[in-house]
Amino acid sequence: MTSTFLRSFVLGCWLISSSLFAAAQRFRAIVPYVNEGGKLIVSLKVNGQQGRFLLDTGAPCCVSHEFASRIGVKAGEMRTGEDSNGRAVQTSLVSLDSLQLGAVTFRNIQAMQWEKGNPTAQLIDGILGYNLLRMGIVKWDTRQRQFIFTTLTEGLGLDPSRALPLLPNDYVPMVAVRLGKSDTDTVMFDSGAEGFYEMSNRQRERLTQSRSTARILATADGTLSMGASGIEGVTTKHRILIPQMEIARFRFADVATTTTDGTSSRLGSMLFNYGDVAIDFPRRAFYFLPHPLQKEPLKVYQPEWEVVPTVTADGTIVAGIVWNAKLPIHQGDRIVEINGQRCERIDFAKAVSTPPFVLSGKKTEIVFIPKGSTEERRLTIHCK
Repeated sequence: MTSTFLRSFVLGCWLISSSLFAAAQRFRAIVPYVNEGGKLIVSLKVNGQQGRFLLDTGAPCCVSHEFASRIGVKAGEMRTGEDSNGRAVQTSLVSLDSLQLGAVTFRNIQAMQWEKGNPTAQLIDGILGYNLLRMGIVKWDTRQRQFIFTTLTEGLGLDPSRALPLLPNDYVPMVAVRLGKSDTDTVMFDSGAEGFYEMSNRQRERLTQSRSTARILATADGTLSMGASGIEGVTTKHRILIPQMEIARFRFADVATTTTDGTSSRLGSMLFNYGDVAIDFPRRAFYFLPHPLQKEPLKVYQPEWEVVPTVTADGTIVAGIVWNAKLPIHQGDRIVEINGQRCERIDFAKAVSTPPFVLSGKKTEIVFIPKGSTEERRLTIHCK
């Protein structure tokens, strides 16, 4: 298993209007995408300038401050929204004269501009988000590594037996998935999130009350993810095993999830490992089209490290969360070496695009310094 420095670098969700959208009534744009650590990225042009944009159904269209300056866009009014960790953020509204995706050009697109120096700009120039995508049908063709954005259903291979209705929401795609025989969860399909399934704490509380078959594997206080407002604060998290989960009549088994403080549970880009996804926004339908020859239920258990390192804003690495309470290391203890590689201080901005370390295999050795001490201690941690 490979683990990057932050389990989930999710860019957040603002509510913005799509009223400035203007394009031909019938169109089909097909572009290749690359998968970089669970982030699906396309190349497109904004105001004639080439840029790298994340495909993200969980966020509006966005541009970095640096890219906005390059294309001559000036910041407009400020907007307040909520990031992926449920914290308030402020950002400015901009208008993009043109956005060209493949052979199709869209006009007068609203977008949010990140603040100057946002480390996300080290990786991408912006986000292709829901306020544009909801105007048509989107499909991720995972075998061809192509992203399709169109108003035409022909040739998409949409199977009604693999469809779920989109639940009422003016912005992001929300669907109901089945957990076990009788439980359900309302989830956002967030193509910008790296994982398979993240359960909200609200849903965990409901499952606890309903005597669900879901089982809590571990509970700990810590931090795992970054939202638009920065690294989340320390909160209580639960690692949960769900024996069976059903998405669009396809059954998954042994789904491991870590709870999130976001407003809703999420399905992420790891779903693309098992099939294509299409969302027909005008007709309010979500499709999961599993790859052929996969036996159901498909086991998708993801092992977890006993200690999950997290990079802080000042460039140090700490134990973001410690799932095994029997270990001598505690949440917040500084980590200075991982698998023989010293990592006493790193460039936080560079770490966004180039993870400073990789955890692989079933065990690795770390060196840590307990809080209030200067003594280095060596520890072997396991992934299970």
